[in-house]
Amino acid sequence: MRANLPDKNLFLGKAVPGRPNIVIQEWIASGNDGHLFKGRSEQLNRDLACKIIPRANLIHGEHGEELWRAEVYKADALRNQAVVHFEGIHEWKDGAIDCIVLVAEFVEGISLRQFLKKQSSEVTVPFITHWLGTMLELFHEMKLRDVVHGDFHDGNILVEDRSSWALQGSRYAFRVTDFGVSEATSDHRFKDDYLQLAEVLGQLLGVVDYQAWGPRDKFTFNILRHHFLGRHLIELDTTRDPLARQPRQMFDRLQEIEAEYERSASVDTRLLTPFDFLSCEQIGDAPTLLRALYSERFLGLTEIEGRNNIVVTGPRGCGKSTVFKSLSLDQRMRTNDAVPDKVHYLGIYYRCDDLYFAFPRYAAPSRPEAVDIPLHFVTATLLSKLLNCIESWAKLHFAPEFESQEQTIAQRIWSVLDLEPPKTPASDSFRTIATELERQRKRAAQWQKMSHDPKWNIGPCFGAEIIQQVCETLGSSLSFLRERPIYFLIDDYSSPKVTRQLQMSLNRLFMQRSGSCFFKLSTESPVSFVKSDIDGKFYVESREFVLHNLGVVYLHADLAPKLSFIEDVFRRRLAGTQNAFPASELVELIGSDAAQNSNEDARQLRSGGKLQFSGKETLCKLCSGDIHYVIGLVGDMVKLLGGPDALRAVKDPVKISPAIQNRAIREAAGSFLRNLHGIPRHGDKLIAIVEAFGNVAHSYIRFRDSKNEEGNPPHQASRIEPYEPFELSEEAQKIYDELLRYSVFIEDFRGKSRRGKVVPRLYLRRFLIPHFNLTFSTRDSLELEPRHFEHFLLEPKDFEDKYRLRTAADGADGSPKLTQDRQMDLGLKEDK
Repeated sequence: MRANLPDKNLFLGKAVPGRPNIVIQEWIASGNDGHLFKGRSEQLNRDLACKIIPRANLIHGEHGEELWRAEVYKADALRNQAVVHFEGIHEWKDGAIDCIVLVAEFVEGISLRQFLKKQSSEVTVPFITHWLGTMLELFHEMKLRDVVHGDFHDGNILVEDRSSWALQGSRYAFRVTDFGVSEATSDHRFKDDYLQLAEVLGQLLGVVDYQAWGPRDKFTFNILRHHFLGRHLIELDTTRDPLARQPRQMFDRLQEIEAEYERSASVDTRLLTPFDFLSCEQIGDAPTLLRALYSERFLGLTEIEGRNNIVVTGPRGCGKSTVFKSLSLDQRMRTNDAVPDKVHYLGIYYRCDDLYFAFPRYAAPSRPEAVDIPLHFVTATLLSKLLNCIESWAKLHFAPEFESQEQTIAQRIWSVLDLEPPKTPASDSFRTIATELERQRKRAAQWQKMSHDPKWNIGPCFGAEIIQQVCETLGSSLSFLRERPIYFLIDDYSSPKVTRQLQMSLNRLFMQRSGSCFFKLSTESPVSFVKSDIDGKFYVESREFVLHNLGVVYLHADLAPKLSFIEDVFRRRLAGTQNAFPASELVELIGSDAAQNSNEDARQLRSGGKLQFSGKETLCKLCSGDIHYVIGLVGDMVKLLGGPDALRAVKDPVKISPAIQNRAIREAAGSFLRNLHGIPRHGDKLIAIVEAFGNVAHSYIRFRDSKNEEGNPPHQASRIEPYEPFELSEEAQKIYDELLRYSVFIEDFRGKSRRGKVVPRLYLRRFLIPHFNLTFSTRDSLELEPRHFEHFLLEPKDFEDKYRLRTAADGADGSPKLTQDRQMDLGLKEDK
C-alpha cells in the first residue's frame, strides 16, 4: 500500500484544494494508507489535521461508486468528546497527485504510542483508570449507535496535555481519531475493538512500576490486570462473564474500585456476604482470604497433586484457579503454611492471560528463527518465578545450606541458560539470574512484536529442555529439593485465548516428562487443549499426560464426598463475613431432603405434576463441579427472601422455604439459556440443541418405561450415547466443540456402548435438569447412530419433531412411532 503514497514534500506549503484558507505546514506521520499533516487556517486562527489518502487506496464499488465516503462519516453519529470528527472531505488533483483530503480538528498532543516512548514515567495507575474510563464511555455510545472503529490502537489514540490552560479536571485528555478510515481503504484491516482496547490496556499496565506504588494503586492495578484485561475485555460470552462486551457495566465496575479497596482494607479482610468473590480472580492479592475460602475437601485434589503431567478441565467456576493458586509455594508462604513438613512439592503458579497479551492472536511465524520465541518467553517467566520462590523459602527454612551452595548452583544455572553473567560482585545469585530472566522475558515479547519484520534481529532462544535441566540442577544440588519435585501450575491454558498454534509451540515444553518437574495445566474444556505440537507429535492421554475432567468427577462421585465439600465451602463462607451472618451451616439455610427418589420423581412428572427442588442434597446434585454456580444460587435464594435481615427474622429451623429455593433454581437455569444467545455464531443453535434434547428426554419420562429395573419406572435420560464412535462434518464438529466449551453437555468417555465400542457419553449440565422437568438419574441414555447424532447437531428442531413422543401409544413396544425410530436407527438405551 505504501507504494501508492506520493512524496509527502509535494504537499508542504500548499493550500488544500476547495479549502484555500488551509495551508499544509508540517508533516506528522505516514501510514499504510496515507500521510498525516498539520494544516493552518489563518482565517479561523487555528490548526487542522489533514489526512491525505491516494484515491487508489480507497474502496470503490464495481461501477466506481465511492463506498469509502460512507465509512469516513461513521463517527458523525457520535457525540462523545473523545471523538475527533472530520470537518470536510476534499479532492486534491494536481498532475500526478490524485488524493482525498480528510480535514479534522487538530489535537494539540501526541499519540499514545509516542507518549509511551517519551513520557512513560507519567503513566500511573490513576492515568490508566482515567484513560480506560474515557474509552469505556466512548465504547458505550459506540454500542448504542452501532458504530465500530476497526483500527483501534495506540497510534489512533491522542494524548492532549491540558495543564497549560485547564483549571479543573485531569491534566491529560484522550481523543480517538481515524474512525472508519480502515474500512474506507482497500487495505481494510478491521479488527475487534474490544480486543484492541485490551491490547492497549496491556501496554499501559506493562510500563507501570508495580513495586513503586502504594497498596491502593496496587489493588487497582490488580483489578485492571486480572479482571478487565484478563476477563471483561477479552471474553465473548456473557454466560461466563456478565460484563463481557458491556461497556456500561465495565464503566460502573471501574468506578467501584475505590469503594472496593476501602472495603478490602479492613483489618480482617473478611467477606461482606458469604456470596462475594465467586471467582479466584476477584479475590486478587488477598492470600489470607484465599486461604480462608479454600477447602482441602476439593474433589479431584489427590489426582492434581499426583506426580504426573495433568490437564485439568471442567466448567468455568469449578475451582481450578483457586486450587492451583492455593497449591503454589508463594501463596503458602504468605499464609504461613509452607513449613517443610507440609511441603511435598514446590508449586509455581502462572496464569496465561499474561501469555495472551504477549502473544495476542498468535500464528506460527514464517521466520524459522522466530519459532522458539514463545518458549523463550515462558521459560524465562517460569524460571524467574521459580528462583525467587526457592530463594525466599530456603532463607526461611534452610538458610545455612542455601547460603553455602547458592554461588555454585548459580554458576551451573548460568551455564545451562547459556547466558553471560553480568560483571558484578553479586552475579552468581538466584536474584541476579531472576532479574536477567525478567529482561529476557521482555526481550521475547519485543521480538514477537517485530517477528514479521525480516530486518529485526531475533536473538538465540531457550529450547524446550532448559526448564527440565535447571530443575535437575536444583534437585541434585540442594538436599531439601531432592525429594520435592517442582510443579508448574499453568492456569487458564485455553484456546482460543491461547491459540491452538501457540499451544502447539508450548506443548513441546509442557509435555516434557521428568522426575524433577511436572506440568499441571488447567483448561476450560477438553476441546480447549491441543494434543499435539508443531513438530507433528501427538500426545497420548495416560502416557504423556492425564486428563482430569472435574465435571466428570462430580458426575460419578458419591453424594457423601460431594456434600462434604459443598458444606465445607459454605461453612467457611458463612463464618467468614464481617458481620455475623444469621446461619453457620448450609442446612440451616436450605434444609435437607435425603429421601429423594428419582423413580418416584419421574412418576410424579408422568402424572402431570411438577417437582419442587430444594434441600442441600438437591443443591449437591445440581453441581457439575461449578461451585461458583452453587454459591451464587444460594445467594439468589437469600436475595429472593429479602436479604440477611429477612433471614434473621425467620424463626423456622430452615430459613429459606422450598418454594423460594425452587424458584431460584429454575430462574438460574433459564438465565443460563438466555445468556447462550450472546455466544458468537452458534448461540441460538446451542439453545435449540439443548431444548431438543430436554424436550425429547421429558417425553420419554411421560410415555416410555425403563426396562432395567423392576416396576418398569419411567425412562429417565439425562445423557446422549452414540452407538459407535462418530466422525462429524466440519460444521457439526464446530457446534459439538461449542457444546463442550460452554459445558452445555459434559463429555465422559467412561463405559462402552451397547455395541461394545468406547464412545463419549454426553451428560446434560446438571443445573439444566429442573428447567426441562427431568430427574437426576444417570441410569438411562438416548442412543443415536453417528449420522443421526450429526443430524441432532445440525437440525435440532427437526430431530425433536421426529423423535419426541406425544402419546403413550408412541412409547409402547411395537408402536409405529418406535418402529419408525428404529428404522431411522434411533433408539433408547437402558444400562444392563
